[in-house]
Amino acid sequence: MTPKRALVIDQANTFTIQLVRDLAAHGYHVAVFAEPGAPALRSRACHERLPSPPWHARDEFRRRLLDTVEHGRFDAIFLCSEPILEGLLPHIGTAPGWRALPITAPSALKLTFSKNDMLALAHDVSVPAPRTIVPVSEDDVTKLGKELGFPILVKGERGSASQHVRLVHRPQDLLPTYREIVGREQRFSGRPALQEFVPGPVYSIGGLFDKGRPLRVLAHRRLLTFPREGGRTVKGVTDRPDRLLDNAFALFAALEYTGFGHMDFMHDQRDGEFRFLEINPRVWGSIGLARLAGVDLYTPYAALARGELVAADLRFREGVVYHHLSREMKFIRRHPGRIWSFLRDCLDPRVRSDFAWLDPAPHFAALT
Repeated sequence: MTPKRALVIDQANTFTIQLVRDLAAHGYHVAVFAEPGAPALRSRACHERLPSPPWHARDEFRRRLLDTVEHGRFDAIFLCSEPILEGLLPHIGTAPGWRALPITAPSALKLTFSKNDMLALAHDVSVPAPRTIVPVSEDDVTKLGKELGFPILVKGERGSASQHVRLVHRPQDLLPTYREIVGREQRFSGRPALQEFVPGPVYSIGGLFDKGRPLRVLAHRRLLTFPREGGRTVKGVTDRPDRLLDNAFALFAALEYTGFGHMDFMHDQRDGEFRFLEINPRVWGSIGLARLAGVDLYTPYAALARGELVAADLRFREGVVYHHLSREMKFIRRHPGRIWSFLRDCLDPRVRSDFAWLDPAPHFAALT
């Protein structure tokens, strides 16, 4: 029997390691199209290595990828990079091979590339969000800082949180930080915003959707992030607050969202609301937690790619604790005192990890 073929499209993310392993465990022949040095290319679960041109060589990258999809005869395609998704959007659907990628309509998908547009959509569908204002000019920045209070977030319209979001504690640092984010946003023509600081933990919710209908879902509360403020999950625990799911489902429904997607919310300690922060319209960073929580994402994904009607199953195990090895190492480099808690977690059988003794090479690549 010929194995099913999966194509994983990435730049050089570490979370793709677990995606590749999970797909191989589901019986897929896994091909990875990613930049040389990407950790997933080092995995034993990667059966076909397709080193790509660097993403900054956009025309060559796009040409090589379109050719791969057209001739690869893949049963399922997984996109792991938002910049690649945005750059390919005009070309997706131009060849039959792209049917293996369940995807949202382009008009709605374009909204997900702008944090400002998504906050406007949240307002339209009555989903709470932090108070956010886009300054018209630098003259507004100091005034708005006084109005929103400190600490305050300077938030780029595009890009990753680690590069385009800053938490400012002192009024004298606000304008220089705003100018830094304006500079980072220039290549996107982005409009940075000022956002009130909301006290409380961050929750992440990801899943599989069909025209806004949730088919599979997984949510977790972040216990530790890197960077410490506004970063990705280092350690988390699965949790299921009903209000979190309601707010996320309302936004996915408004987008008539299809495929894998993920959102972040802040649980506001002041009033208990789950306030929308941002969306990732792709495979998300903690997707490896799904298997540990009893969620099969890949069987229904393949069925959706074949055009089949998929029944919803929104169950997942709560209280599953999980940590990312490579992110732990990066956190410890910055905060050496974390080493003792990390070692306790490694010895605690209740704390699950993305590290695999039979497949260590991708993690070493992620740390170099």
